[in-house]
Amino acid sequence: MIVSLTKPIEAHGNQVKEIDIREPNGGDIAACGFPFRFTINDDGSQMIAPEAAVITALISRLGNIPRGSVAQLAFADWMECMGTVFGFFGASVPTSSIATSTLPGSGNGTPGAH
Repeated sequence: MIVSLTKPIEAHGNQVKEIDIREPNGGDIAACGFPFRFTINDDGSQMIAPEAAVITALISRLGNIPRGSVAQLAFADWMECMGTVFGFFGASVPTSSIATSTLPGSGNGTPGAH
């Protein structure tokens, strides 16, 4: 799947305007991990929580670009690549779940609550 970038990056000494992200195989998952985890909320609903470090590793590996090049991606481009990676796992980008997460460390909990 080709992801067209809104802002070019440098990879392997060249300017890159698109990343061709291939479908992962078992070796990719063993090397990088699973790109999200499921969390059960108190009300019994499920939430998909992205694993940013794993997603970054998968973008690098599946897109054949160095991790340093992934770090150059504009936020919108990183999110587009994340959506592509999620698609291989039968998931969609969980934007509403991310925004409403109250997991510790998500930054979306009640201020001062512990």
